[in-house]
Amino acid sequence: MKTHGIIPDEWIVSYASGALSEAHALVVATHCHFHPELQQKLDDAENIGAMLMESNRPVKVSNHMFDEIVSEIDGTTIKEKLPSYSDGIPYPLANYLDHKSLDQLKWRMMGPGLSQVRLWTGPNDERLWLLKARGGAKIPSHDHKGLEFTLVLQGSYRVGNERYEPGLLEIADDDTKNHTPIIDHGEDCICLVVTEAPIKIHSFFGRIVQPLIGL
Repeated sequence: MKTHGIIPDEWIVSYASGALSEAHALVVATHCHFHPELQQKLDDAENIGAMLMESNRPVKVSNHMFDEIVSEIDGTTIKEKLPSYSDGIPYPLANYLDHKSLDQLKWRMMGPGLSQVRLWTGPNDERLWLLKARGGAKIPSHDHKGLEFTLVLQGSYRVGNERYEPGLLEIADDDTKNHTPIIDHGEDCICLVVTEAPIKIHSFFGRIVQPLIGL
């Protein structure tokens, strides 16, 4: 699946409608914070959704409902517009991490030059995690079951002739064979990743350690 580093519009619409899982929603929100044009598309999608709701046929509600809503509004503190970043991390992810820095997280080794932090596991084995790879490292060749979203937060990597750097998103699927990202030399590459099912690692050693790393 070719994405050219930018998420397709249908994912933005799905996010605006609340149709995405926790993991996919976080990746989409974080990705949009890198790109003002995507944030504008998200705002437009949310506004269209609000207009559609307003066009729905009115329904009868409790006589006390209006008073209850006003009471809730009166007790709500109006927040200032949220900043785009917190300690260099896009705000949606920073908020999800309780504003811990990446260095404060408990990274778990998963292979030479590779470590991860598991953030969330869904009911259908969907997994949200952070990957940190040392500059020059090579991700073991693998295939996918379902979609894999990889959003670069820091550093960069290459897959074939394509290069992914901060703010760019790679989407791999069942048709992505022998997926072998190679990390660019220099700083560590840190990515926010969603996998919908365990990956299929090709190497014998990778298959042995896969149950230990949980991917």
